[in-house]
Amino acid sequence: MVVLSSAPLPPTSQTDADAAGVSSHGGGGGGNKRARLEGVLPKDPLVTDGTISFDSRREAFFSMGEGTHRVPMTMHADNRARLCAALRARAEISAEAVVVLQGGEEKSVYDTDTNWSFKQESNFQYLFGVKEPGCLAALRVRDARAVLLVPIMGEEYQAWCGPIKPPAWFQRAYGVDQVACVEEARSALEGLGAKELLFLQGDANRDSGLKLPEPDFEGKAAFQVSATGSRVLWDEMNECRLIKSEDELEILQYVNDVSSCAHIEVMRGARSGQREHLAEATFRYQSAVRGCFRTGYDCICGSGRRNAILHYGHPAEPNSELVVEGAMRLHDMGAEYHGYCADVTCSFPVSGRFDAAQRAVYGAVWAATLAVEQRVKPGVCYKDMHRLAQRTMLVKMKEAGLFVGEVEAMVAAGLMSFFMPHGLGHCLGLDVHDVGGYAPGAFRGDDASIKENLRLGRELKQGMVITVEPGFYFIDYLIQKLLDDPQLSSFVDEVRLRELWGPVGGVRIEDDVVITEDGCRVLTCVPREISEVEAVMAGQEWMVSSSCCRKYKAVSGKL
Repeated sequence: MVVLSSAPLPPTSQTDADAAGVSSHGGGGGGNKRARLEGVLPKDPLVTDGTISFDSRREAFFSMGEGTHRVPMTMHADNRARLCAALRARAEISAEAVVVLQGGEEKSVYDTDTNWSFKQESNFQYLFGVKEPGCLAALRVRDARAVLLVPIMGEEYQAWCGPIKPPAWFQRAYGVDQVACVEEARSALEGLGAKELLFLQGDANRDSGLKLPEPDFEGKAAFQVSATGSRVLWDEMNECRLIKSEDELEILQYVNDVSSCAHIEVMRGARSGQREHLAEATFRYQSAVRGCFRTGYDCICGSGRRNAILHYGHPAEPNSELVVEGAMRLHDMGAEYHGYCADVTCSFPVSGRFDAAQRAVYGAVWAATLAVEQRVKPGVCYKDMHRLAQRTMLVKMKEAGLFVGEVEAMVAAGLMSFFMPHGLGHCLGLDVHDVGGYAPGAFRGDDASIKENLRLGRELKQGMVITVEPGFYFIDYLIQKLLDDPQLSSFVDEVRLRELWGPVGGVRIEDDVVITEDGCRVLTCVPREISEVEAVMAGQEWMVSSSCCRKYKAVSGKL
């Protein structure tokens, strides 16, 4: 049980005591004014510490209230120490280097005075866990000394946004060594003895093609920025984020537990005649009451043939169609907590019972899921798992009567790219398509044998969290291309194709998995076997608990 502080925290040092009567990250407001108000102010605090609280040992933690997961803020200090240790091991980094990061900014909705929902920049979140926008931070490599730079707020901030927190609160809440205002960035860097600065400057994001903007602050021109060191920082940051700590794994287990509970409630409430977006509304509500007020990405809630639209649920197709009787549903939704997100997909018949066509396709996708999860372990290349999933579905769908001919010939012809045009999975963490999918210097296009958009193509390591998400879809334009090709169409029984096309649309199964010493542990806890799905939709209880998650010791042998 989580108990939030309901009273102001007493000062724990003279620094705190001095700051308690001073407006923080800016403004005025002195102790004498506060003293004159003491007899007039209500005794209850205007606000407490919100999502940051302090335990009996005075240690700060993040939580969203009673019953939600506690994230120790020391996790971010550990992340900083890990990054600095990695940088110190690199000859390209000087002894007096200082990392400078810029946090996220609030952005206006076009030309209005309202803002898009704020999300902290992921690298800043990883190292500092700061919820406020407009911050900078500096991190000295030699000893991981951290300085947080916060914006100055005028006194009117208190009317619109609430009390202004003193610098001492930021220092205690986020566990940093020093707090100053952003206007003091130059003096703070000089105080750290910075001889060269490192910015996060490397390759563009491999999904968006975008680059992080360079940090901007007054006095930047007084310092030398190391281009080589900044590139090293980019690579080492991604490699640090790739391997999850125990604290991070606990968060990812929590968001998977929340997502699993929410998915199950959605499944139980699914009916024909509903609009698809009711599933999204139910998922968001069930996640929010468990402390996850954000999702890691737009909810995908297709039905019928729309299951074949991989990223359905976007503004032009906003989960708005009517669910017809007997349709398959495909729900890809993941909760987010403290910036970390789950990515879970469930496919099921809205009737609660699989018909023969649905059973055949779902069975093939589930077989591919199991084949991969039972083989992943440190040292296994995920490209091989992608190929294994494809081959498994080819075999199963040949058994189901859709494909004819030799499986190896189908593999050589690239047949599965017409039925699964995406990669098997990706890294997961602070971003749904998290960093580290390829080793530094390696890229997707390096392997011409894989035509699909495979976001994870490296050897697996212990502590990586990845998705396993095979799918089988009937995508109109791809099927037309396939049928127009004499070689490819010779592998397909067109009568069986039309028997499966309409009743199924598409099936995807997606689990979040952590790589262990000799295999993997599945973080997702939802019904997967056909019998389990049908039983849960009929009202049978389902226990969501990390103790119930599947664990595998990897099997060996020829793929």
